[in-house]
Amino acid sequence: MALVLNTNTRKHRVFNVTYRLSNSTRRKAYKTEVGALRAIWKWLVKNKSNHFKLAILYSPSLEPREFTDDSQLPFEQKQANDADFYSTQQWKELRYRAFKQYQNKCACCGATPETGAVLHVDHIKPRSKYPELALCLDNLQILCEICNIGKLNHDQTKWRT
Repeated sequence: MALVLNTNTRKHRVFNVTYRLSNSTRRKAYKTEVGALRAIWKWLVKNKSNHFKLAILYSPSLEPREFTDDSQLPFEQKQANDADFYSTQQWKELRYRAFKQYQNKCACCGATPETGAVLHVDHIKPRSKYPELALCLDNLQILCEICNIGKLNHDQTKWRT
């Protein structure tokens, strides 16, 4: 069965999913079809050992679609997720070096813990787009939580001097 993604749907449409296990049913709404399909895939992977599992996707313009196995969806398990990366000894050591080298203040606005700022070590070029730079000190900068959240992963401004 080929999976058809409906790319003509508008963002304000709602995609509903019913998740069924042998003894429970729950429903959840998603804003996008891709978001719903990814959630279904994650749920199927998580419940792989359960023999009776069924996810039904109800979309605004297509017939309901049933999924019983993660192989029906075009997603793959990531090699290492964010939680795994940020808990590695390599990252912890590099994070410490970044704070030491780039000081304990936001490179964008100058906020410090003394002024109440929560500081983050930020990847200038995001890990999602440049995984080869994930452990490169030159790709890191210190940003306060507010500046980091405002940056997202499409802004690659190097704020440090």
